[in-house]
Amino acid sequence: MKKLMLSALAATLALSACGDAGHAASAREPELTTTLTPDEVPVGKSFELRLRGTNAQEYRSVLVPVRALQVTTLSGEPLSVRLAARTVELTDAEHAYLVGNFFVPQGVTSVRVQLAFDDYGGWEKGGEGGALNTQVAPVSFEAPVDSLSQRGRAVVQLDVGKSLQVDGAQDERVLLPTLKVSY
Repeated sequence: MKKLMLSALAATLALSACGDAGHAASAREPELTTTLTPDEVPVGKSFELRLRGTNAQEYRSVLVPVRALQVTTLSGEPLSVRLAARTVELTDAEHAYLVGNFFVPQGVTSVRVQLAFDDYGGWEKGGEGGALNTQVAPVSFEAPVDSLSQRGRAVVQLDVGKSLQVDGAQDERVLLPTLKVSY
């Protein structure tokens, strides 16, 4: 039973190491070395990154398109990431959407997380709607592995009411993220 579980874990990690199939891997990215058990299973932990909207006020829908999730060590070594969501609805305050998973090798004490959005999303409020410009700088933060280990995830809580700003025309908004991260 234990060998079967380890084999399933190894297969899951191998699939998650492939990253997003829609994006070609850069040949210049350094290889990440990690310790392996005798059964060739990497030593470390897998974590989730989740995104949840808060303070949506009267917005009925706010959709943000996810472009990429990157996680690195503090020295810049890329870690294995599997993107899970391409679009996230920010008005459901009761649900933190799974954006992706990442694997942190044993011995790494802190990681840098960077979440980038695609060009445009959308919003709806009071029967009106329009484009949401999400071409802002990526959401970035450092996460201590000890904090991530408490619940196995980091949750980015984006304040919708403060983050969406009118941009030119009344039906256009720009996303200027106001957020906090919880573990």
